[in-house]
Amino acid sequence: MSEAAIHEVRERLFIDATTTVAGAGQAMFQQLRLLQRVVASGASLTSPAFHDVYHPYLAAVWTYRVAVRTELEGLPLSPAVFGWDGWDGKDRCAICDGAGAGGG
Repeated sequence: MSEAAIHEVRERLFIDATTTVAGAGQAMFQQLRLLQRVVASGASLTSPAFHDVYHPYLAAVWTYRVAVRTELEGLPLSPAVFGWDGWDGKDRCAICDGAGAGGG
């Protein structure tokens, strides 16, 4: 994340963005950090531990996209536009397959 300069981008977001977009960006950043920690701990792409943090991260990315799109264009998106049940991708995940990554 250091090479990607994500911290600098985050700081610019706090300075330039509206409260809604900055809040969505911060939530996305926090989820990305959780994902980074799980991957660093050795979780594989097919492990429940990875999916337990990946899906919330994916939902946060989409929430950020919707916030920016709404602000810039006034045209929000919904998962239904893509034929999806939700932003987190669990309905399309072959690993979770509707059972939940946690085995539930």
